[in-house]
This record gives sequence, C-alpha cells and structure tokens, in this order.
Amino acid sequence: MKKAYVIFLGLGNVGRSLLRQILDTYEVLASRTGLRLVPIALADVSGLLLNPDGLPEETLRAALQATTDGNLLDALPGIRPLSEVGNALRAGAVLVDVTASPKTAPTLRAALDTGCSVVLANKIPLSGPWAEAREFFEHPHLRYEVTVGAGLPVIATLRYLLDTGDRVTAIEGCLSGTLGYLCAELERGVPYSVAVSQARSLGYTEPDPREDLSGRDVARKALILARTAGWPLEMADLTVEPLYPESLAGVSTEEFMAATPTLDEEYASRVAEAQAGGRTLRYVARVGPDGGEVGLVAVPQDSPLGALRGPANYIAFHTARYAEIPLVISGPGAGPEVTAAGVLGDVINLSATT
Repeated sequence: MKKAYVIFLGLGNVGRSLLRQILDTYEVLASRTGLRLVPIALADVSGLLLNPDGLPEETLRAALQATTDGNLLDALPGIRPLSEVGNALRAGAVLVDVTASPKTAPTLRAALDTGCSVVLANKIPLSGPWAEAREFFEHPHLRYEVTVGAGLPVIATLRYLLDTGDRVTAIEGCLSGTLGYLCAELERGVPYSVAVSQARSLGYTEPDPREDLSGRDVARKALILARTAGWPLEMADLTVEPLYPESLAGVSTEEFMAATPTLDEEYASRVAEAQAGGRTLRYVARVGPDGGEVGLVAVPQDSPLGALRGPANYIAFHTARYAEIPLVISGPGAGPEVTAAGVLGDVINLSATT
C-alpha cells in the first residue's frame, strides 16, 4: 500500500469538504487505488498544524469542527507559525492550494522545487502575468482541474483534445454558477437588487457580491482555458463587462447593496429587450488565440446557452475535428462537494503516477 502525503493550504468550504472526503472514503480509496492519503499539514492564515508522519484523525476532525464553527486553526493546540510551512514540504508529497489567496505562489514554487506535486483550486496563480504563471502551466507535476467548471472534466477534456493532435480554434461558455443563477432570476422577472441579495443570502456570491459581479472570476477562468489551449494571453487581452457601474466600484459593501435598486430598471429593460427578440441574457465568456470577451449576451432562448437553468455551467470547444458541432461539457459548475471531488481526483492521479 503506497502512502501519499497531503499538505493543505486553506481549510474553507472546499478544503473542509476535501478533508472529509479523504477521511470518510479512506478504505474505499485504499482498495480502489492502492493509495493511503495521509494529511500531514493543515494551514490557514492563523498558522499551521504539522506532523510529518501524519496528523492523528482526532486532530483532523477537531480542525474540521473548529473551522466549521467559524474559528481559525489557531483555536487548536499545537499550532505553529505559518512561516514553518516549508518544513512540511517533501519529495513525493502533494500540496493542495484551496485558498483564493494571491500570496501562495512562493510556497507553490518551493513545493515544486522540493519535488512535491501541486493541485490548485486557486485560480490566482494561473491568471497572473504570463511570465509568472507560465511555469505552473508547463510543470508536469501540477494539476488544476477544478479551476474551471469545479468537478466537471473541463481541463482534462481540453488536454485530451490537444494531446490527440486536435486544433482548438475557440472556446465559449457560461463559466459562473453565481452569474447563471442571477441571469435565471432576471429572466423570471426578479429585480436585479433582489436577485443579488438572494444570491448573497444563499451563499452563491462572496460576502462582497462585486467579487462575482465584476466578471473577474469568469475572466480568470477564460484566461486559464486560453493558456491551457496554448494561447499565452494576458488579462488585458480580455474585454470584461462588470454587472455594476464604475461609480459603485469604490464604495463599501453595505453602500453597494443599498444602491443596487438603482440598477433594477436598467437590467429589467435589458431583459425585456432580449425577450422581445426571442432571446435571453446569459453571462458568456468567449476566447480565441487573439483575445476574448466576457459579459452579458442576448442568446436565442432555444439555444444551448439559452436553455441553461440556474447555476449550471456550459463549455463548448470549437476545434478542427469538432468544427460543425462543438464538443460540449455541461453540468453543475459550483459547490464545495463537487469541487473537492475534482481536487481529490487530481491528488489521486498525481500520487499514483509520481
């Protein structure tokens, strides 16, 4: 039985779901894959829990309980300074970045240099300047399946197309479950302000909904797809339409939420205009070798994009082989359980092959 040591950066919703899946499917994973996944380190902004031989299950479950209750890891005994995370790195281990932090890149590089494999749910290291991100895309021991489409096999399918000699000409789709939900609510006649408030209450958006409404997250996903396809684009090569005016970009979250009713009429008008032409609004990303666009598009109601419901994702690959009808992947593109399962798949794949 091969042991695979796992290092966690982040213990938010996805990180906790991943840890639970490892603990709750321990024997199944061992019997099906011949691997025993052994968490040796858990890290968040407050510090680090580390045992090079494997953290005891009671410690792992205590960490799950503490963070589920809203506490950080420093609420537990045995916490170490986060600066000691380098002590957890060892050849053959798998480091999992399930944060949304722009500060993990140095640790990722150190892990790869040490001989660790790396799995990313964090999109930020992959969507920065190409000169800095390139090494992550080209490293053979780094995977990032869940950065686009959560648990859907989007990156794996794109790599399959490329590895078999196909030529990708364009990629388009709806890449945000949050904005899919918003569009569906607008389509039902729900005012913009109410739809945004509902999405926030349901946990579909970040605490500041502008993180989602800005389109930045979708743009990062589009950039990751483009770079995986072999197009070394920069964020500046994408035109991004935010779903709020620039005048609301610098105000507090509370001020933004209070101002959303001023946008109700504008978005109701856009919905009505689309529906009058037999169309509906979708937040669509389109990218090709020379750049792309991210924003609201009026699509035919009977088209695949128009038929999407709620937070479903839809990704279409236009290629030399799939020229007349694109290769399509569609399904739930959000949620901690399916995202964690995708991360787990990457961990298993890397552990079995390195």
